[in-house]
Amino acid sequence: MSGRKHSSKRKSAESGVTTVEGAIILIAFFMLLFGVIEAGQFMKARQVLTNAAREGARFAVAPTSGTNTLPGESEVVAKVNSFLAAANVTGATTTTKCPISASEACTSKNSSMSVTTGFVTTEYTEVTVSKPYSVITAPGLFSAISVNLQGRALMRRETSE
Repeated sequence: MSGRKHSSKRKSAESGVTTVEGAIILIAFFMLLFGVIEAGQFMKARQVLTNAAREGARFAVAPTSGTNTLPGESEVVAKVNSFLAAANVTGATTTTKCPISASEACTSKNSSMSVTTGFVTTEYTEVTVSKPYSVITAPGLFSAISVNLQGRALMRRETSE
């Protein structure tokens, strides 16, 4: 008989411990779950910006069919924005960097965008897409955390002058 009383006292004393342990495990589980979701969203956003920059750079260096005319910056930005819109990304900034000899409009013209090797000069165009990224799973708790994500692509110009 004394064994039963001792067992029931232990059960009633440990029932609160089980609740506390469950709450701690549940909090840790949700923190892990939100962390995995946030990491996935972060990597997705970074990849979309990189792919948009590649699409813009590819478009910027390919001349119009049968000509040596390259698209201007406004056309490149429109191409990048259409790619971003398809991925439901808004608020990104697109900049282009061209060689000094470029006839089309760019955000900046830079001498480092041309490389001369012997008698051959190779020119490049760089497209950068950037967007601020902030935490989405718990915006109230981590609203101060913001990172500027960038996607950058550098491609050789395909004109033959």
